[in-house]
Amino acid sequence: MAPRKTAPRPLPLREVLEGLIKPGDWQALEQRRRIREVWERVVPPPLQAQAVLVEFRRRELVVAVASGAWMQELHYLKPRLLAELEAALGPGVVREVRCLPREG
Repeated sequence: MAPRKTAPRPLPLREVLEGLIKPGDWQALEQRRRIREVWERVVPPPLQAQAVLVEFRRRELVVAVASGAWMQELHYLKPRLLAELEAALGPGVVREVRCLPREG
């Protein structure tokens, strides 16, 4: 009978994630988490159900909105949302909130 090989030691989750995610990605993930946190604090729950965060790119937060009425409601909240995002993330990180019609 062949000698039994010892199993490799289990890797800590941190080591696994560090191998999968590049160092710059950690900051992006943290930034997106903070954006969602501010969004949930500022935008009322009925509007959150109608407006979905889609993407954050080039200092622009893209939101898919269910209808024109909800888009207008979000338009009124935009100055407050931008101010809260600036307070949480720093000046100029998010410069614009762009609304798109939600499909389906």
